[in-house]
Amino acid sequence: MAYDFPPYRPPSEANSILIRATRGCPWNRCGFCTMYKGIGFAKRTLEEIRADIDEAREVFGPRETAFIADSDSLLLPYIGEAVAYLRQQMPELRRVTSYARARTLAALGAEKLLRLKEAGLDRLHVGLESGDPETLAALDKGATPGHFIRAADAAHQAGLELSLYVLVGGGGESRWREHAEGSARVINRCRPQFVRLRTLVVQDGSPLKALADRGEFTIARPMTLLREIEALVERMEVSGCLLASDHVTNYLFLDEEVVFSGVNGRLPEEKESILDHLRSTIRRLEACEETLQGPNDLYAMGYHRGL
Repeated sequence: MAYDFPPYRPPSEANSILIRATRGCPWNRCGFCTMYKGIGFAKRTLEEIRADIDEAREVFGPRETAFIADSDSLLLPYIGEAVAYLRQQMPELRRVTSYARARTLAALGAEKLLRLKEAGLDRLHVGLESGDPETLAALDKGATPGHFIRAADAAHQAGLELSLYVLVGGGGESRWREHAEGSARVINRCRPQFVRLRTLVVQDGSPLKALADRGEFTIARPMTLLREIEALVERMEVSGCLLASDHVTNYLFLDEEVVFSGVNGRLPEEKESILDHLRSTIRRLEACEETLQGPNDLYAMGYHRGL
């Protein structure tokens, strides 16, 4: 199968069959991202995708889920045909998912997304990162809160599940509150089935790293990350939503021991218990704030693996 670099997929798709429909990212300018830097975006042909699907069973063996890669494959005019062929060849699949950009979903609209749903697509993974317009612009996300809201409306009308990703620390040390409040506003309007937290790691080679080196972006401290998550959860008013910190970047460390591994739970049922956990963690760690370590501290120390 045609992968010329490690395939990227959400942690929740770790056991999924990976079908590559596009190569790289058509935007590829997000300030925090290094995934596709130096890789030109390319659309794979329907024949190439079908050939990979034919080969996938031998490569992966029987699986119940499949993920369409790389970034933003829904912009392919024949992606519905590819999904339908995947379902035809692997009728045992119970879920087919894909990354998607908000601008692409908003442009496709509910009618075209409904056709993708009918072809066999079930869930969309969308990087919201922030609902704060200023933070989105600073991250060079290439989308506004309005794009995410229109994308979510279209997805809901089509019957597609929506998984939104929030970049904890995306506003840096100075804008964490606006970032949290804006993200909650957009989440409440988008009504996703999943909200997944990813803590920003300012990686070498990213545009954001250059800004940080020049003093134009200050990485949020570990305690700030906790307060930001608390502010986000306080303002989230969604139902039937799973909040998940399903990534190692969410871990905080003290003397090489994990002292915080994120928050997980159903909303609104478990909201208060999540907040209780956050507040007790903040109280417990305030006294050792100066020695608390987050993912950026580990990255700076050379622990790149897994971040």
